[in-house]
Amino acid sequence: MRVAILGVGGLGRTLASELRADRRVTSLLLTDQFGERARVLTGIPGRVSIEATQLNVENHAALGRAIKGSDIVVNTTLPRYNLRIMGAALEAGAHYLDIAAAGPSEPGAQPGIFAQLARADDFKAVGRTALVSMGFDPGISNVMARDAAERFEAIDAIRIRAGELVTAPGPGYLPLSSREAFLENVLVRPSVWLDDGLAAREPLSEPEDFPFPAPVGVQRTYLVSHEEVETLPRFLGKPVGRVDYKHALHPDVVRALISLDRLGLLSDSRMIRVGNQMVSFRRALLAAFPEPSALVLPLQGATALTVEVEGVRDGHHLVRRGDVLMSQPDANRRRSTTAVNYLTAVGAAIGVAMIGDQATPGPGVHPPEALDRERVFKEWAARELPMQWSERAVAA
Repeated sequence: MRVAILGVGGLGRTLASELRADRRVTSLLLTDQFGERARVLTGIPGRVSIEATQLNVENHAALGRAIKGSDIVVNTTLPRYNLRIMGAALEAGAHYLDIAAAGPSEPGAQPGIFAQLARADDFKAVGRTALVSMGFDPGISNVMARDAAERFEAIDAIRIRAGELVTAPGPGYLPLSSREAFLENVLVRPSVWLDDGLAAREPLSEPEDFPFPAPVGVQRTYLVSHEEVETLPRFLGKPVGRVDYKHALHPDVVRALISLDRLGLLSDSRMIRVGNQMVSFRRALLAAFPEPSALVLPLQGATALTVEVEGVRDGHHLVRRGDVLMSQPDANRRRSTTAVNYLTAVGAAIGVAMIGDQATPGPGVHPPEALDRERVFKEWAARELPMQWSERAVAA
């Protein structure tokens, strides 16, 4: 099958390397608004042919021409382009996959993933499948939560926690994904699921010290807007008391971002003068964080993801916990990237494989928890990736 990857930053390059090793993939198309980034991998010999082209996904006509003939279109650009690229994939008769959803278009509006799910009938009509938010978290985290939830008669809570321990040059906290995506995520008002609906919370609120596996250890986590909270309660088929997602962040960074946002300095339109030029304050701030994929020396430390499902089984209150832990050196050894980029690329590659094998629920638009859990975990294990499960009793 021919796969088009739109956006060839650190994640897109890692996904391309992962898909080159997949026997189901026959050719790759890499596109990026910066043509030289798309051409990085074209000179590497191998079984899978690679084409590259410069493309601005906001140009609808050029987008349609570029992806024509592709079997699957994967969006690794910013989530704000999801609906635009979904529409182009439909017109091209291609399947679609992305790794994250956009937040609400305005305060009080529905999260972007619901607008994507609403296109289910359009994809069914042309016999095509879209997997949305199919990366690591969201993505593999959804599948883990679904698997754990199936073992309970009633679900009291689902807790998803992500954290890193990183040593690198530069600031004390280093965003390991796209810097722009990182800032968009932490500034959106997060939601928690409470019994029968979503409830909005303040950005980076409800701090909690959470124990991740060593060496990450105990980290201060905060509520962050995330897709699992929005889809899991609607697709598990049983009542759920609470769902929330928290990410570990350095407290100094949290205080700084909240203060800058309240001062209005992080809006896209806020410009400042530097010498004779007007520049975006937001862009200048992001430039202060080094791009992880551009660091000369490999990162040290590890990335951790924990999914906890608390519920009732046979009258007993239990917590089933799943942990994924990957060291930065291991990710660098495998794909010359960070653990976050590698694990997200693996989640997307698994989604591509399942579309290619027709192992999804069928035409339509689906979140990751709708996938066959055994098939997902089989693909995960084939890459010799860790996933540890444990259970503990809790007081009623």
